Amino acid sequence: MSYADFHQLTVFSRFGLAVLEHLISMAEIRYTKNARINNLLVERFPLILTSTKSVHWMSLEHFFDLRREGAAFSSIGTYGSHLVDFISQMEVDGIEISEIDDPWLEAYRNEILARGVGKRKQNTNNYASQVLRTVIVFLYWLESNGYIKGVVGDNKKYPVRISVRTRGIKHWLIKNRASGEKVVATPRADWIRAIKPYGPKRSDLSERFELMIDWGASLGLRAMEICSLTIQQLPDEESAERALLLEENLYINIIVSKGGKHWRVPLSPLLVKKTWQYINGVRKIVVKRHLLRAQKNNRNYVDPSYIFISDGLGGGVNPRSLSNSVRGAFRAAVEAKELTEEQRVWLHGLRHNFVTTILRKLDEEGIPRAEAIARQVTRHSSEDAMGPYLQDRYNKKFDGNE
Repeated sequence: MSYADFHQLTVFSRFGLAVLEHLISMAEIRYTKNARINNLLVERFPLILTSTKSVHWMSLEHFFDLRREGAAFSSIGTYGSHLVDFISQMEVDGIEISEIDDPWLEAYRNEILARGVGKRKQNTNNYASQVLRTVIVFLYWLESNGYIKGVVGDNKKYPVRISVRTRGIKHWLIKNRASGEKVVATPRADWIRAIKPYGPKRSDLSERFELMIDWGASLGLRAMEICSLTIQQLPDEESAERALLLEENLYINIIVSKGGKHWRVPLSPLLVKKTWQYINGVRKIVVKRHLLRAQKNNRNYVDPSYIFISDGLGGGVNPRSLSNSVRGAFRAAVEAKELTEEQRVWLHGLRHNFVTTILRKLDEEGIPRAEAIARQVTRHSSEDAMGPYLQDRYNKKFDGNE
């Protein structure tokens, strides 16, 4: 259906268009009473009118395209209610579609959530995500069809950054929990301690396993970051002893991380001492074992310099193997009745514990803008990126020891 075909539509309003001209102060949505689209009689096809009482043609053409792609009329009606809200907000802010960027979309989402605060029907995160999803799909459609240029794309040069996958468009503002998905509690410190005895049976592998867990829980490191740590990054033993005497932290540069950024993070001198004990003890034995194997098979073996090396191949520990080891230890702890299914511990859960503990301490000390400080310490790209980690922030039963 083309723009010209739209003249077949009869806009229905109990006031009539003449009265509407005096009432509309911002974008409004109206629905057809009788419209024939592809020989189907449609009673409620959405039509958005701008604050100047003119048809918002781009949204209308978008609705037509959605219908051509098989969208139900009821769904198109829902998208219409989302887009009229979006267009109204642009009119209030006095901006054009070509000026939209991620910070504006974030502020818009916060505005949606702020509506009705304290009332019975307060907007939810899921509702805000639904609106933002409709808006971002619309913006991507505009970009793909040449109505706007350089606004929406899949790299950092675009003001609205998305990724397009086979299952749809992804954007950081529209991440939300699926309906009915069970909330998983953040692992408590004693849950994490409980899985340690259920790691590898061999004493050398068990020591490595427990130390890797300590690095994950103490610094909030991801699996890749733990496995990529090298001896050269580690502060020396003398520095650790001095820091202990002065009751100071040490620092380590994380050079392999998500997004490829380098980070300087605080580090307990006790963890440094414990790691050097492992390096000078168990690790030396593992390296010697690989050297002997290589000589026996007429091969060269070069110490890879990773703090944690594989017992089987002699290189760095595979992040997936580490994750599987933590999962296996948790399952064993459940079977031994040390933990329940609900007291789940998984590798990235160590990071969840770290983020939650940091925020709770900042809150207890009354530190203003705790989220901004925690974002820096936990190495998140934005405060909103910490969203999945915050469910136990205000949980009075969470103190890291229960």
